[in-house]
This record gives sequence, C-alpha cells and structure tokens, in this order.
Amino acid sequence: MLTACSARTAATWLPRLEPLAGVLTSLARTAPAAVAARLADGYAAHTGPERQRHVRIHLPIATTVAERDAHAGLSLLREAPGLIGARAAVALLRHPAGVLGVLRAAPPEPDGTPRTLRFTPGRLPPSVRRAVLALPLRDRTELVRHCHAAAPLRRHGGPGQVSPDALLQLLPPDARRRAVEERTASTCTCRTFLSDLAAVAALRPDDRAAFLAPWADQPRRSGRTVRRAAAGLPLAVAEPILREQTANHRLHLRLFAWPALLASAELDGDPQEYARIAASCERAWHDRDEVRHGALAQLAEAPPHLLAAVEDRVLRDAVMTAVQSRDSTGPTLAAAERWLRRTAGSAASRGDDRRAAFAARLLCHVLADPRRKGPRTPLRVDARTARSVWSSVAAGERTLPGTLVSLAELLAPHLPHLPALEAQMRRTAEEHDDPEVASRAAAVWIGPPATRERRCAELVRLDPSFAAVPEVLRTLATRRTDLLDDVLRAAARDGLHGRVRPGAKPWAPRLRPADTGRWLPRQRRQWAAYLASVASDEQVPLRERADAAALVGSPEELIALAGSAPHPVAAAALGSLGTFCAAGPVTAELLETLLRHAGTGGVRGRAAMTAVRRLLDAVPDGHAVPLLAPLVRNPANPVGTRKEAARALGALTGTAVLEALLAAWDEPAQHRDVRAVIAPILTRAVDRAEVADRLSAAMREPAVREAVLGRRAPTVPPGNRAAYTAFLVGLLRDGDDDTVVDACRALPAQAGPEGAPDLARRLAEIAVDPARACKVWNEAVRQLVSLPLTPDTPPLMASAFRTLLHRAGSDDTEIRADALRRLDACAETLAARQDDADLRAVTDSAIDALVTAGLLRRAVALAQEAALCAIRRADAAPALWDRLLELIGKRPERLLPNGSLHLEAGRAGPVAAALDASRSLRGQGSPAAGRLALALVSAAGRATGWQDPWPGELAALREHPDPDTSVEALLVVPGNAH
Repeated sequence: MLTACSARTAATWLPRLEPLAGVLTSLARTAPAAVAARLADGYAAHTGPERQRHVRIHLPIATTVAERDAHAGLSLLREAPGLIGARAAVALLRHPAGVLGVLRAAPPEPDGTPRTLRFTPGRLPPSVRRAVLALPLRDRTELVRHCHAAAPLRRHGGPGQVSPDALLQLLPPDARRRAVEERTASTCTCRTFLSDLAAVAALRPDDRAAFLAPWADQPRRSGRTVRRAAAGLPLAVAEPILREQTANHRLHLRLFAWPALLASAELDGDPQEYARIAASCERAWHDRDEVRHGALAQLAEAPPHLLAAVEDRVLRDAVMTAVQSRDSTGPTLAAAERWLRRTAGSAASRGDDRRAAFAARLLCHVLADPRRKGPRTPLRVDARTARSVWSSVAAGERTLPGTLVSLAELLAPHLPHLPALEAQMRRTAEEHDDPEVASRAAAVWIGPPATRERRCAELVRLDPSFAAVPEVLRTLATRRTDLLDDVLRAAARDGLHGRVRPGAKPWAPRLRPADTGRWLPRQRRQWAAYLASVASDEQVPLRERADAAALVGSPEELIALAGSAPHPVAAAALGSLGTFCAAGPVTAELLETLLRHAGTGGVRGRAAMTAVRRLLDAVPDGHAVPLLAPLVRNPANPVGTRKEAARALGALTGTAVLEALLAAWDEPAQHRDVRAVIAPILTRAVDRAEVADRLSAAMREPAVREAVLGRRAPTVPPGNRAAYTAFLVGLLRDGDDDTVVDACRALPAQAGPEGAPDLARRLAEIAVDPARACKVWNEAVRQLVSLPLTPDTPPLMASAFRTLLHRAGSDDTEIRADALRRLDACAETLAARQDDADLRAVTDSAIDALVTAGLLRRAVALAQEAALCAIRRADAAPALWDRLLELIGKRPERLLPNGSLHLEAGRAGPVAAALDASRSLRGQGSPAAGRLALALVSAAGRATGWQDPWPGELAALREHPDPDTSVEALLVVPGNAH
C-alpha cells in the first residue's frame, strides 16, 4: 500500500517498515526524499562488506532518486557518497554549484586525497554543459578537480572507449593542461594516470604530445607503459611506436598494440586517417584469434562518423576472414557482428541504403556460422531501408537458403512489406532438407502476429513435427489448443518424427503449468502419460528425461523415478513431487521418502530437501512436528535422513520443536553428526539451563564444537545474546584446551563494544595463566590485541607485562622460558596491528617489557614496524624513530630486512612523511639511521616514479659518512619505477 500513498505519508511510514528493494524502487519515483533518507541511514549503519552489499543492492535506487530529485540526490552525495554512481553523478551535475558545495565540505578520503565524484564517460547532456559553463572559471576549475570521468570498460585488453573527459573540455586550454598536470601529479605514477586516458585525451594534440612523450621513451619503459602512453599521443607520433609492437614476435604485444593503434586513430578523429589505419589492420585479421578479436572489438565501438569512413573492402575482408578462419571463436564473431550491426544502423540513419545492404549481407554470413551464439535480433532499420536491402540482395547473385533465412531474421519486423521474401521463407520451411534451416524459416514465417495462428495451423497440418519449433509450440499451447491432438498422437507414436525432427529422439519440451492448464483434461492426461514414458526410457538423453520428469503429475510414478532413475532425472522427479503433493495431505510416509533421499546428499539430496520445505510450508507447524520428530529420534533411520529431518525441524517454530530436538539429543544411540546438526538450533535457546548444560557437555566432540563455536557461528536471537555470551565465558573457565581456543575466537564478535572491557580482562588472565597450554594463551593474546581499544586496555596490558616480567626473573628455567615465549608472542601479535594508531601506549609498554626481559631484537622489530606503519599513516613520528635508533645503538644488525617496504602510489601524505623522516635520519649520520633513510627514500622513489625531490635525496645518501649506506645507495637505480 505504501507505493500508493503520498510522499508525506511515505516519509512518515517508511522508517517504521522494512520494504523490499522493489518497493523502494517505486517509491524513489514518488517519494525520493524519503527514500534518500532511508538509504543514507542504511549506509551509515553498515561498515565493511555489509556496506558494500548495501551499495550493490541500492545503487540503482539511488540513481533514480538523484534523477528525480536533485536535493535528495545531493543529500545522498553528502551522507552516503558510495551510493552515487556514474549515472547519478551526471544527473547531479545539472546543479554544479550544489555538487561543488557538497564536495568542498566533504572530508578527505582515508588516504588524504580530496573526495572525487565519477561520472559516465562520453558527452555530457546539453543541460549539464550549460549549467557548468554558467559557473565562474574559478569554480569550474575546482569542480573539475573534484569530478572525473569514470574509467571506461576495456574491450579485450584494449584502451576501451576513447572519449575525452567532458568536464575538462569545458575549461580553457591553459587551465585544462594545468588541471591534468595537477591530477596526474597527485597520482604519482604512470601506471595510475595513463589508465585515465579520458583526462589526457581532453588536451590539445600538441599538449598531449608534450605531456606523454617522456612516457613513450622505449629504452626506459616497459612495452605496456609505452603502449598505454602511445594510445593517447597524436596519431603521427604514436603510429611508429605502435607499428613496431604490431610487428613483434611476442603475441601479447601484438594483442594490445593493434587496439591501441586504432584507439589513437579514433582519438585523432580524422575519418581518412582512421580508414587508412583500419585498412592496415589486414595483418591482424590473419593473426591468431586473440589478436583478431582485440582489433575487431576496438573497431566495433568506433563513433558513427568513423564507422562510415571504413571502406567496403576492409569491412568485407575483416568479416569474411573472421568467419572462414578455423580458430575464430564465438567472442570474435560477436565482435564482428556488433561492428556490422552498428555499421548498418549508422548507414540507415544517414540514408545510405547501399552501405546498409552491404553490411546486412555480410552479417548474414556471421549469423549462419555455427560458432556464433545468442539470439538473432532484427536490425534497427525502417521499412524503406528494409525494402532497399531486400531489393539489393534479390537483384544480386544467387543466395543460399540459409543466408536468406538469416536476412529474413534481420528484417523480421518488416516481413509483411516484403512478400517475395515471405514467400521464400514458406518454401524453405516446407521443402528444405536441413532441419535447422527449415525450423528457422518457419519461425520467421509465422512471426507477423496477424497471421501467426493461421500459419501455425497450416504448418502443423502439413507436418506435426513443426510443433517442435519453439515459436509454433508456444502458439499451439496458448492459442490453438485444438491442434494439440494431432501433435500428441504423433509424439506418442514416433517422438514427433518429421521434417524438422528427422532423428528418432523422443520429444520433451519445457512447458509452463500455466500453459498446460489451458488444455482439456483429456489432453493433459495424454501429455502426462507421454512424459512418464519419456522419463523412464533409458534410451532418451538425460536432459530430455529430466525435463519430462519435472512435468509428470503422478506421485507414484515420481516416487518410482526418484528411486531408480539417474541423479538428474531423480532430482527433477523429487522437485516435482514437492510441487504436486503440496496441494494434498502430507503424510509421514511421504516425508520419510523425501528425507531418505535428502540424506543421500548431492543433487538428489538438495532437490529432496527443497521438496520437504515446500511440503512443510503447506501444513501448520503444529502438524509438521509430529511427522518429523520420530524420524529424528529413530536410530534405525539413516544418518542422512535424521540430519535432514533435524534441519527441517529447525525451520519450524513453537515450543514443541525444542522438546522434539532435546528428545532426539538424549537418544542414547544418536549419531554425533546428527547432534552436530541439532546443536546450532539448540543454541537459539541457550538461555535455558537444560540446553546450556547439554551443549557444554558435548563440547569435547569436534563436530558439535565446530557447529557451535566455528566460523559459521549459529544465529542467536537478540534477546538471548547475553546468555550466549555467558555460555561462552563458562566455556573459557571449564572447557578443555580446544574448546577454550574456539571460545576465544567466538567471544569478540558476541561481546560487542559494551562487553569488550570485561572480555579483555578475562583474556588477559588466560594470557598470563601458567596452567594454560601454549595454543590457549597464544590465541588469548591474539584476540586481546584485536579487541576494540578502551581506556582500560593500556593499564590492563601493562599489568600483564609486569606479571610476565616477574616470572621472567625466576630462577626456574621452565618458568622463565614460558614467560619469555609469551612476551615474544605479544610482541609478534602487536607488530601485525601497528596500522592502528591508538595502540601507541600498548606498544610502548610492550617495548619496555621486551627490553627489560632482554628480548632486544624483538623490541627493535616491534619499534621498526611501529615507525614504518606511522609513515604509511602519513605521520613522520620522530619520537618513534628516535626510540628505534636508541634500541639499535651500535648494533645495526638488529634491524630487520626492509627491502619489502612499500608505499602506495597516489598517496601524497605518506610520501611527505617519508621525506621528513628520511632527512631527519640522514642528518644523524649513524649507520642504522643511514640504512633506514635509504629504505624510506627507495620506497618513496618507487611510489612517485622518482620525481623530485627523491633523486636529490638519493644523491645525498650516496655521500653518507657510513660507507655501507653510501655503497648501497649507489646500487639503487633511480629510473626503475617498475
């Protein structure tokens, strides 16, 4: 009812309900503001993978909101930016001042870069262009800084759609170049900014050449970098570079060089030059299929004015080579088909009927190829063009019937205006020897709705096997049921043998129950008997047998098929059994039969369990429990049957369900795997003492423990979560070692932020308990460090460290060794969590404890990791580096190997922090400080492509007073950014 209400009513009721996505889609058109508020609340309530799922489901709805109501769209951009996709961004850019205001006030991304909005690549609507051009130049420049064209979809590794950034083109040339330089400078490396070909393509040709020429320097760059840079260069500069790669003996270079060359010509925009480049691709047509596919895919997406420039000879040679080459695949033919369809449509829109007819004739060859997959959709041309195409084909050379059928499929909407072609299709259907060609001709001939029923009757009277044509069968089953008697008799006699079915295989088409419901009872009985005979015939292929079994309506025959037929046929019979028997009384014998099959597993078991759930949905829960309870308790039943019966019981509600499961649990001969299925269901009622006692006593059984405490933890109702947490805490106290380890892993997710302090205290006690085994205290330490930080965590950890230090001073060797191992484990776990800046106080306490205990090498490793992680967080942290150098002293060998130090490209904050830290370390002059400074300079240089000031920093380290540092700095190659 909400979709029929006013916007005000929807805004009132929507926060109180949980509507489906379809309801929100409808409301997005009538109450966009209310839907925007709902989506923003959901976005804020989720984090991590759950937020990604929320965005994936609601992105189309948010797009509709932005297109309907600009203010609602802007509120989404402000509060839920992840929901604004490229299409929604184009709608919001009709109000550029509002977009700019939101983006100005938006907080930066986690890596410190400004918030950006991605819009659909290609031309912007005129309304957007007018609105943006109305802004002052300063605001327009700032808008371009925040709004970028989305990356295009790539075609078989090619550059993708070659279209300039439409917003950048609205700036004057000088401002445009400065904007591109600023954008690319912030991304640091060619690997990042060369993928943004739209920004580079917005520059003038001279600017593009000056901008990209350094990246096309062959001696210094990889082939991939050179090719990606050359794709954005002016054609005169790019062609020699890419021609060299198209002639290379390496397949991968040729594979990507041809699309890059075509992309460069496409970006150049000169039709004559594009035609010349397309003609020169003849070597690509005769190359390997991968190369042929890449070139055809790039050609197929060219703009219409460039499509028209390609010569007929080039079009013919490329397509016919793709069709006649033995190694051509379906994707290659699909690329050729798209090229021809776009060429024919472009020619028809210009009134060039000759070109459209030429492309249509070539397209017929592609459609006739058996490697080509997919439907044969008609061309988008008008009746005049269709007549012209047919006239051109009819006046030419003799055409094969299969080619004529393909042409008729392309011109199917206009077939009534082409009587000669229509008559040819009838003759082909009635006389041609190839069953496939005859079937396609029949489908085309009956296409016009006005004559469809009459023509279907003519075909079926001529030969009942024409009913095997899907279009004919659909008409018979829904409109001309009076013709079904002849078809059913022919099917029962010889499997509908005839012109379009010359083989002896039985016929079992897939018909909807809604269609067969239109038939007479006599016809339905004949159909059911025929299907049963097909499903039980061992000579019939499994797919036809399964299709027939899915339509059989007799429970006795379905049960027989389920017990004796192969798995696919049995699965179809079981699924049909659940459908047909749901309308009648559900008996214990029927449930036992289905559950017995469900216990076998595999496709048969899944189909049987689906049937069981469908049957149980048709009866009240109170009636279903007495049917299932004996099946679970009886130890004589197969284990698989009892497990599936337990799962079915768990899907029901009521107190009787719990009593039945407890009785099954208490059965003395009950199998452990059945208890493992029952345990997660009982966990929902863990607040009851009898349930908690049974589960606690069974924790020594690995299967039960995995079911209750494993990664796929059971779903506990919100009201029982406190009881479940208390149950887990009891396992920490009384469980065996394996149970305590699993409970430690399960507790953090159940305790929540409010229970974190108490859980941290319990884990700290386990971590220092001398009676605990190694794997127990090790897991307790790992989970303790992973908990959300609270004000009580640093003093709690410091107290644990003091306890361990006290034991580390013991005269007993075993006690001292155990304490040192636990301190070492704490340090190792803390080192893996240094991305969290809030752990600074805990880290300092751990370093002090390690130093006091004599574990200096581990203290240095922890301090080094803390300092490096601070750099990655854009914090120079001079105090951390000073502490690290103090711990190293005159023993630089305590440093860990730092060759794997990596700074992410495109983040200016960590690079600036690395610069400050490296200069400070270099100034200290010690060997350890020199090695650390060199590691930072090398990592930052690689991340920035060795842009300034990193070559100068490296040169300064080559003059370092420590000889080892200066020699290692000489070994670093500044230009090696890859």
